[in-house]
Amino acid sequence: MKKFILAAALSVAAFSTANAQLGNMLKKAKDQATGAVSSKASSVSSGSPSPDMIQPDACISNVKGICDIIVGTYYKEYSGNPQAFLKKDGGIWFARKDLEVARFYYTGGKEGFRSMGRQCDMGLATTDPRYKELKAPLELAEAKVLEMEKAKGLVFVGIQGENNVIFKNAKTGKEYTSGESNHL
Repeated sequence: MKKFILAAALSVAAFSTANAQLGNMLKKAKDQATGAVSSKASSVSSGSPSPDMIQPDACISNVKGICDIIVGTYYKEYSGNPQAFLKKDGGIWFARKDLEVARFYYTGGKEGFRSMGRQCDMGLATTDPRYKELKAPLELAEAKVLEMEKAKGLVFVGIQGENNVIFKNAKTGKEYTSGESNHL
């Protein structure tokens, strides 16, 4: 019986020590996180924000990632078999929609197809070299989308409302409805 009581007492002591150590580790982690946030906040309020604060990597990866998909997926499929791609339900719509989502991120939500991803800061961030480098992939993606639209006989009219991509027929000028445009 003494062995059992001793074993139980040692287990309780070990558990208490481990619990205290875990509590200390969690407190240290919390203190470090709080300190990191407050130091970044003070650098922004002092008027000299760090580059990662003025141009978040999420915005850059959003714009670049979408442009890469347009060129590396949609356009690659189109160039491999143009007729099959142009017959595909919604192929052109998805390419244009993605381009407009990239434009939405790039312009800080002022233009394009509204999306939930991280938009670019339109203040000091526009002077960041990484932001300036986004212009070339965006222009390349737009050129590829325009080429595919032209091949299908479409002209992009614009975004109506928040998220309706609208096209018109290049020959007749007939504007398609949102529902019709979704299938082009």
